[in-house]
Amino acid sequence: MSEQQTARPRAYAVRRVVAGFMVVITTLLVVASCVAVWAHRTVFDTDQFMETVQPALDDPALYEAVADLVSEQTLVALDLDTRVSARLEQLDELASAALLTRLDVESRPLLDALLDRVDRPSLAALTPAVVGPLEDRVDQTIHRLVTSGALRERVPQLVERAHTAAIGIARADLEDYPNVYLTDDDVMLNTVPLVAEALRESLSGLQGVLGDVQLPDAITERAPEARAQLGEALGERLPDDFGQVRLMDRPTFELVQDTVRIVDRTIWALLAVTVLAIIGTVWVAPDRRRGTIQLGIGIVAALVIVVALVSRLKEMVVDVARTPDGERVAATLYDTVSGEVHAIFWLVGIIAAVAVVAGLLVGRPAWMRAAEDRWPWARTVTGQDGRMGRWVAAHADLLRLAVLVVAVLVVVLTGFSWAALLLVLLLGGLALWVISSIGRTAGVPGEHGVDPAPDVPPGPGTPPGPGTPPGPGTGPTVGAGSETPQR
Repeated sequence: MSEQQTARPRAYAVRRVVAGFMVVITTLLVVASCVAVWAHRTVFDTDQFMETVQPALDDPALYEAVADLVSEQTLVALDLDTRVSARLEQLDELASAALLTRLDVESRPLLDALLDRVDRPSLAALTPAVVGPLEDRVDQTIHRLVTSGALRERVPQLVERAHTAAIGIARADLEDYPNVYLTDDDVMLNTVPLVAEALRESLSGLQGVLGDVQLPDAITERAPEARAQLGEALGERLPDDFGQVRLMDRPTFELVQDTVRIVDRTIWALLAVTVLAIIGTVWVAPDRRRGTIQLGIGIVAALVIVVALVSRLKEMVVDVARTPDGERVAATLYDTVSGEVHAIFWLVGIIAAVAVVAGLLVGRPAWMRAAEDRWPWARTVTGQDGRMGRWVAAHADLLRLAVLVVAVLVVVLTGFSWAALLLVLLLGGLALWVISSIGRTAGVPGEHGVDPAPDVPPGPGTPPGPGTPPGPGTGPTVGAGSETPQR
């Protein structure tokens, strides 16, 4: 065996190994590109994010969850237990003083000492009975305001500003975001202005308990100053975590920050490298048809695994919620946001599946030839007997119209989503190209569409055509009147 003949199997084996390695790398790049496009387009863009989460913003459970939060913080600011108890104690002292005055007792210190030693009932014991209805009234007022009143429109604004600020901080923008700030442990959202609006609407009917409370006309969005303003107006010191909502912990924020920076810097380079990797994988493969099939199967399998992981992550996100309404809101938000990445996965998965099917059909593999030999109808399906090609050529205009109608219906029924539009353009263009190609080859003799005309021997006196063997009486004859060729 020559050296050249020995090198060929070795080179073939090397290409197979390299092609397998490239399939794995390219599959990972495709998945990473899908996630990067989703993050750059949906998660890191506030306008697109708000459009994506609009179904969650229309869900009443979101406003119920916000109302629960605002009501809880409002009741903390009012501190009705302490205020009502103090008022009842004052009323108790006034009642005791009035009773002593009425009895006209001369030895007041002695009577006070006796009363202190007696376990007499106090009006302060009525605090729970008085506070309960007041808190229910405040809670109902706030729920009405948040779910259907003046504060309802503030909730989408709060979500939009929180998202803008969180992404801005992650990108280290120099713009000031007072309502979102970073601590040593968490990323916090300041909701004190929203609580102040709810508190302002809840003060009516509580003057007897709160006295003459005048809230400032405007509350700053900076947490320490806003807390100080509201506390001064209420005449008490509010807790440091009053009106503060944790958006994420510090490690999660650092992960988001790194992801934002990487995606912003490398999104286009990643897409270019992915396209080059796909081309290189098919080109390196010893059998390009088989390489295309392997790559398509790898991409589809990887996308299925990632979708399963995304679904599993939903359970972890929902478990963080503290209330049933919060769980419902978290689930709705997760579904709407992850729906975009599912659309990208579907688009790429369908393209990969089409590539696999095309790879299986192109070149008439052995299994297809065996099926054609065994079942006559298989030749019709594969177009080898020419019937399919002639039928497509005869109905080409009708088929093109059907493709366009189906494309329009798919786009309309899917709500004009960009993924459906891109998929329709890709598959619709492929279908139109196939129809045109079959129409061109259907009338070409020797192709699958039209069989060449059978050879018909010409009759007497008819000159043979090119490539036609001479028949009887058509060749030169030797007879009377003919000259015998001389040697």
